[in-house]
Amino acid sequence: MKEVRIVLTMDCEPTTATSHPTATGPRDWAHGERAIRGYFEIARSYGLPVTYFIHPETALAQAPMFKELAGQGACLGLHMHPWKYSVWRHQKERYMAHYGDLSAEEQRELLSESCALWHEAMGYRPLYFRSGTFSANDSIFRVLAELGFRGGSCSAPGRMLPEFRAIWTGAEPDPHRAHRQFRQVRGDLDFAEMPISADFSALLEGRNGRRMHADLRPDTDWPNEYGVSWKTIANNIVAQVIARKPAVPVITMITHNHYEYQDASDATGQRLRTMLDELKQACAAAGVKPVGATLAGVADAVLALPPVSDPFVLEGTIFEVKSPA
Repeated sequence: MKEVRIVLTMDCEPTTATSHPTATGPRDWAHGERAIRGYFEIARSYGLPVTYFIHPETALAQAPMFKELAGQGACLGLHMHPWKYSVWRHQKERYMAHYGDLSAEEQRELLSESCALWHEAMGYRPLYFRSGTFSANDSIFRVLAELGFRGGSCSAPGRMLPEFRAIWTGAEPDPHRAHRQFRQVRGDLDFAEMPISADFSALLEGRNGRRMHADLRPDTDWPNEYGVSWKTIANNIVAQVIARKPAVPVITMITHNHYEYQDASDATGQRLRTMLDELKQACAAAGVKPVGATLAGVADAVLALPPVSDPFVLEGTIFEVKSPA
């Protein structure tokens, strides 16, 4: 492996006043714009483009900015938290549910309307998607493919947050064609899934019994909250990608649009720079070249490959029991 693609992503939430009083998001649209532009500027200083996943209300409110950033190389996709979605045109109440709670038909209805709003704002339908909190069920990829999406970043391998319907234990860790019936394995859909990258060396206990692996997100202060350094996370992720030898090597990271990325003194922005510095050094030490990419480019690479499905196994021994010596 000579190169690894580095994909920076941001989930662009609606303002807290627009969505729900308990929701995370920017205080107002000016706050969101500073976060979005500041993240773009930091990424560009490292030679990296950005992929933005944009909630429908945010697309409607900030379309000129996103069109400008797209003209400078950003990739744009749709983001969706059903319970945050406030602009249903044909329903009196929003779905008070996480994405993984929705039936296949409810997903089609939700996405059809939100894609129409996106088209109204941006002038075209979105081709890429991420569900909020990586919430999903086994209908997600089939429905997305049916509706014309060509790629997404909907999985967080190893994440176990049942209350958010976000369970990705043992999920495929590298970009792949999604499966039409089972979300956690590769399949033959014309839909490219790009998981969030994680350090699989340890399973961490989060708040309220949540379990996850450390990843490359500046939103979380991993060293202070979990005692894991950015250097360790970066080195382990790079080493694990090399060991897996994926057809499309990618390291994907995530953040959100409610941090002051244009303020050099902001702790989250400082963590982002530290994270990118450590990732750059980890790649150099491993002898691989980091190359900036977007989800669109990753999807192109994945969909250019022939479908590779897991073999069908009729029967076999799952566990081998050995007698003590």
